[in-house]
Amino acid sequence: MTDSPSVRLLGVIDALDALSRSGTPAEAAAEMDSAALQAFWREWPHASVWAGNLWRELNRDLAAPSESRVDREVDEVGGSG
Repeated sequence: MTDSPSVRLLGVIDALDALSRSGTPAEAAAEMDSAALQAFWREWPHASVWAGNLWRELNRDLAAPSESRVDREVDEVGGSG
């Protein structure tokens, strides 16, 4: 069974965060081998566009004001018990 998109995304974010904390971009570029650089140039445009679209999608969801829930089956109004 594969991990959910949430688990996979958190793993990628953790890995990228760890890489970014381990040194500067210039240091990372200087230490990368040619295969890693080729993979970066090949994959980054697609990954960057995908991440940007995900960010916009999530941001759009957050831009709408929250609404009160109107579900009498779920809502509790309190009272004596």
